[in-house]
Amino acid sequence: MNFLGNLNELEEKEELLRKQVAELSNEERKIFYQKQSEQLKDPDTYATLNYLFLGGFHHLYLEKYLWFFGELLALVLSLFLIFSGEDFGFCILIAIAIIELPQLFFSQKIARDHNYKLSCELLEKIKNKCLI
Repeated sequence: MNFLGNLNELEEKEELLRKQVAELSNEERKIFYQKQSEQLKDPDTYATLNYLFLGGFHHLYLEKYLWFFGELLALVLSLFLIFSGEDFGFCILIAIAIIELPQLFFSQKIARDHNYKLSCELLEKIKNKCLI
């Protein structure tokens, strides 16, 4: 995901996807929207989870389990080092913050991009008759 990419570009892609979905048969469109509603992630929920900042729970919400466990492990390690009197724990905490800040500021776009990719995959499966 390119955080600094143009939001208008994403909106254009979403509009093109809507047009492609409109071209589906009624049955296919019904299946698409039914499956899509089961899989879409709310950008506001993702943003809220992102405000928890160092927990990494926003990664769980988008089903990015490796990112979640990696960040959780780094957080636990940094806290352990800090409470052990090691200053390196603060360095790890700062590194986590540097990695998480762009995700915090661009959380709406990240969630929308995630939803767009899910919708594209779903549309492809329907076009290939994998879900009918």
